[in-house]
Amino acid sequence: QVIVVASGKGGVGKSTTAVNLALALAANDSSKAVGLLDVDVYGPSIPKMMNLKGSPELSQSNLMRPLLNYGIACMSMGFLVEETAPVVWRGLMVMSAIEKLLRQVRKLH
Repeated sequence: QVIVVASGKGGVGKSTTAVNLALALAANDSSKAVGLLDVDVYGPSIPKMMNLKGSPELSQSNLMRPLLNYGIACMSMGFLVEETAPVVWRGLMVMSAIEKLLRQVRKLH
C-alpha cells in the first residue's frame, strides 16, 4: 500500500505531513513495515526531520539499504548528495536520480 503526499506548490507542509503519516502508521500497527521515500531533489528535508545522517550502505545484491529511525525505513536524495552542495541537475539527471531511488533500494519485508 502506498500513500503519496504531493503538491505543485512549495512550502505547504508536504514533508511534515509525510513524516507524521509515517510515524502514525508505524505507531498504529507495529506488525507492518513503514517506509518513507523523499524524492525532493532540490530540497530534501526528510533526513533532518527524521534525525538521520550518512549514506546508505549497499546490500549483497548491490541495492541501497534505507536508513532507519523511529522504526521507519527512510530513503532520500539528502543521503546521496552533500548537505551543503548545490544541486544543479536538470531533466535526465533528475529522472535518473528518481529512478535510482525507486528501483535500487532494498525493499522491506
